[in-house]
Amino acid sequence: MNGEPLWESVDLRDDGLVLRVMQPTDTRALALALVGSQATARRVLARGQLRSNGAVLRHDERLAAGSLVELPFHRADAQASQDPSLPDAVRVVYQDPVLLAVDKPAGLLVHGDGTGADTLAARVRTHLAREGRPPVAQAVQRLDVETTGLVLFSLTEEFQPALDAQVAGHEMRKRYLAATRGRLPVAPGEWLHVDEPIARDRHDARRMRVARSGKPARTQVRELRCEQGLSLLLVELLTGRRHQIRVHLAHMGCPLLGDGLYGGPRHDGGLMLHAWEERLMHPVTGERLHLRTDVPDRFVRLFGEEPFA
Repeated sequence: MNGEPLWESVDLRDDGLVLRVMQPTDTRALALALVGSQATARRVLARGQLRSNGAVLRHDERLAAGSLVELPFHRADAQASQDPSLPDAVRVVYQDPVLLAVDKPAGLLVHGDGTGADTLAARVRTHLAREGRPPVAQAVQRLDVETTGLVLFSLTEEFQPALDAQVAGHEMRKRYLAATRGRLPVAPGEWLHVDEPIARDRHDARRMRVARSGKPARTQVRELRCEQGLSLLLVELLTGRRHQIRVHLAHMGCPLLGDGLYGGPRHDGGLMLHAWEERLMHPVTGERLHLRTDVPDRFVRLFGEEPFA
């Protein structure tokens, strides 16, 4: 191969993708280039999902440059996952046939914990079902229960591996708004790079802590505004450890407002951490997406609208 892509998207629909082969190739290589995972590529081929001119493509079939290929999405047991009793309370930030980004409220689990509690994933499936779409959705990331903001869902099995690879390779860039007590030890507007490993707290199973024995954890943070001893911070995760932002900020003497677990002062607005924006590459179109939620009112009440303009 000469480094050029094997395929390009021609038509992305709710039920599947039509693509154009860009170089002479075989069906196996095309399947792997499409989904980015050997296991998923094998399933796609075994199910006969790759088709051309209405016929299923054989595993070893040669494809000429310019060939049009169809990939219908696999929606196994889609109807079984919807729950009509759940509230239709999903704030959509972005949606297309393979991706959905929503703004999670505080107090809601992303995934179920076995207790039968309401979850964001269940609400997303209900939202899709009520739109007449297959209610199939898998969260690409998680947020703590009390953290608000962007959560990205994959709506197809076929392109889930490509999204997971962006998360694992840190190509998916996520920035948070944080309100803390205290100030950073750098000038306003300058990025502070925090490189402190994080481990479980041996004395409290709910907590994490900075420890040499922990896993590498890197965060970068800068001040947007400081008012009466409270700081508004922009935070970017460079790794994805449990409670990473909360632990690193508390370690620097700037605990989050509302974060009693890590020494933060009580706050009427709850935990003052919000997943504000995300940058990623669309796994089908290759477009660079920049997704952003509205700034929560609890941040505007503390700092006004100017820092977010």
